[in-house]
Amino acid sequence: MSSAVNLGSRLAEIKGAEVIKSFCYTCPWQCPTEVFVRDDKIVYHKGNPESPNNIGSRCAKGMASWHVTRDPDRLKYPMLRTNAKGEPGQFKRVSWDEAFAFIAEKLKSIADEYGPEAVALTCHHDPNTQFYRHLLGELYGSPNLYAHTSGCEQDRRSACLTLFGHVFPMHDFANSKYVMLWGMNNLGANQGLWESRALIEAQKKGCKLVVVDPNFTETAQKADEWIPIQPGTDGALALAMCHSIISERLYDADFANSYCNGFDGFRAHLHDNGYTPEWAASICGIDADTIKRLAREFATTKPAMSAIFKGSGYYTNGADAGRACYALNAICGEVDKPGNLHLKDWAPLGLPVVIPDEAKRAPAKDALHAAMGYPLAPDLPNSKLPDAVIDGNPYPVKGLLVHATNPVMSDPNRDRVLEMFKHLDLAIACELYMSETALECDIVLPETSFYEQAEIRQGMWLGPEVVLCQPVVSPVGESKAPYEITKGIAEKMGWGEYFPYEKWEDWGEIMMENVPMSLDELKSKGFWAGEIRYNRVPDGLPTPSGKIELHSSSYEDAGFNGYPEYTERSVVPDEEFPLQLTHSKLSMHCNIVTQNNPYLMEVCGENWVEINSRDAALYGIVDDSMVILESPKDQIEIKAKVVEGLVPGCVSVRHGHGFGHWAMGSTAKGRGAHSNNLMDTHTNPITGANCYNECKVRIRAA
Repeated sequence: MSSAVNLGSRLAEIKGAEVIKSFCYTCPWQCPTEVFVRDDKIVYHKGNPESPNNIGSRCAKGMASWHVTRDPDRLKYPMLRTNAKGEPGQFKRVSWDEAFAFIAEKLKSIADEYGPEAVALTCHHDPNTQFYRHLLGELYGSPNLYAHTSGCEQDRRSACLTLFGHVFPMHDFANSKYVMLWGMNNLGANQGLWESRALIEAQKKGCKLVVVDPNFTETAQKADEWIPIQPGTDGALALAMCHSIISERLYDADFANSYCNGFDGFRAHLHDNGYTPEWAASICGIDADTIKRLAREFATTKPAMSAIFKGSGYYTNGADAGRACYALNAICGEVDKPGNLHLKDWAPLGLPVVIPDEAKRAPAKDALHAAMGYPLAPDLPNSKLPDAVIDGNPYPVKGLLVHATNPVMSDPNRDRVLEMFKHLDLAIACELYMSETALECDIVLPETSFYEQAEIRQGMWLGPEVVLCQPVVSPVGESKAPYEITKGIAEKMGWGEYFPYEKWEDWGEIMMENVPMSLDELKSKGFWAGEIRYNRVPDGLPTPSGKIELHSSSYEDAGFNGYPEYTERSVVPDEEFPLQLTHSKLSMHCNIVTQNNPYLMEVCGENWVEINSRDAALYGIVDDSMVILESPKDQIEIKAKVVEGLVPGCVSVRHGHGFGHWAMGSTAKGRGAHSNNLMDTHTNPITGANCYNECKVRIRAA
């Protein structure tokens, strides 16, 4: 037994506690953990020392996460709305039986009048939402089962699927010699601890880190070089680098010709459109010589990696910006080799419920994203959902199940989202707290936290991996796990036979059938990790051509350019609103629920807007003072931070989706500022992503 593993045993002995292997789901990277429980309470928890994801380490968010099990502001009972939509929500406590009967009756009524496609699901990437998909998709017949990706990394996901046929590649920083990150702040968001650690260790061994970002982020501060690019111009810089690499014959000819679909056409496309470093310089604010130098460094230093996450998105030109950033890897032969973007294998996990074919109801209409005119969208264009609900365009949506997301807070144009909820016949929130969205719903269902329910899911590590979350303490109040909620609704719908499990291990055994580890072994170890494989590109990729798609026939068929092109963003500052609004995250917070954690709020209790010192002097802004940030649509009051590390003409609101709660719990309520209503509705025309940075503002002292 290793010293790290022995430490867990000794701690359990000292604390008189049981050790339960689980994982943390404060953020989507689900680090495996060891949770120490005594008398139905968490007395300690730490990272699983055997796990490759975090090697025993935790972030601050994860360490503070135990508070959710004792938070007095948690939802405890099903709550049914008692007043009209559009008024401040008033609710009464009902039993679970009443809640299930109410939902089942409404679902049947909507299906009878409008068809099952009139009901939609929008959720976070919780694996337990698969139970809702069995119920609403396979049995009920709705094609509209979506996650929250359009409010996250939809442009990145679309680019990965288009070029590589892979939904979520990993980053093999540990073996890289040159890493170029585009608006990607690993060390600030503290997600993917193993990736962040590998990046720092790679630098120690000589890897050069270049960060392209308007903001001097935490990752940029650790970089060897910061490229302070003008916001929304990443695509221009990436295309110019591709032009320089190809024109100077620095590309990997064998790889490009063998494994890149449309390479010759891409070369001509760059030339014919004049995507030169000189052309890009005036757009990006980066001189041509620097662009050429970066291109040469990237092409001649191997292994190398060009990677994006959210930063190059959030603009209406973000889809092609993502494709261009990834094209750098392709033309240099730097894909899925050690030190590259890694096209990881997925574990052979099964589904938790098996619905027989004869019981399945095929959808009668196209899914919303396709019917809306976004056939290439990897997820629902959330900003267009109000059109379907309010206007019936492209067809009516009358029912909405919102699971672990808060679109009233997280989507642009809050006014339009609030209006949407008035037009729904059935709005269900499955949540931990009475969130802003829950207040607009007809019925609110209290969900268990990840400490109180089971989850089995794909791990976010280089190799194929299964990670397990086990219930370690009793549920708060009468809260239920999604698999229990789904079963309750199904029984009222007459489909109880398809959800026969009595305990979570029953469906867990089904999921683990093809994994080379038993469920009991998984419960003991906490994870299963397979072999890391490289060099899968020659074997063929799951793209239309079987190759890396520099030219996309799917784009062309949908009426877009098959090659990535540069277009200007949709909203440009002017004399009246002279500043570009951008957003960045905070290391202490994730998504929308950490703001009710008093320990995290003690460290970081509000968000702020960053402004360059030159702009601050121009507009009379003093550091740590309250300011008014105003767009053509709305205004907010927020604290200002005067900084040097931000491109002039640009302001950056920290954690745009999280602060400024008017609902939620006593700790979160009224803290910080909510910026999303500053934005009008702008949607990426290709991917359907929310374009949070398509916003111009002005600033003044409060």
